[in-house]
Amino acid sequence: MATHTIAKRGRLALSFGTSALTLIFLFSPMGRSCVFTSFEWILQTVDAVTEFPCRMLTNIRHFSLDRLDPTCPQCF
Repeated sequence: MATHTIAKRGRLALSFGTSALTLIFLFSPMGRSCVFTSFEWILQTVDAVTEFPCRMLTNIRHFSLDRLDPTCPQCF
């Protein structure tokens, strides 16, 4: 029974400490800068992933098999 109480108190202290550190991090200027930078990176990544199929389709139109031909004069 005593072990259960100690574990409960430890979990409560851990969650309180984590919450306090998170709030301190988010309200500091450096923390806000890190959050906004990572959010911007996530948006750029999502944008690149969603544009990838469209870019593949548009670039296939411009790809010619002549580039793979070793006798093609443009290859030299």
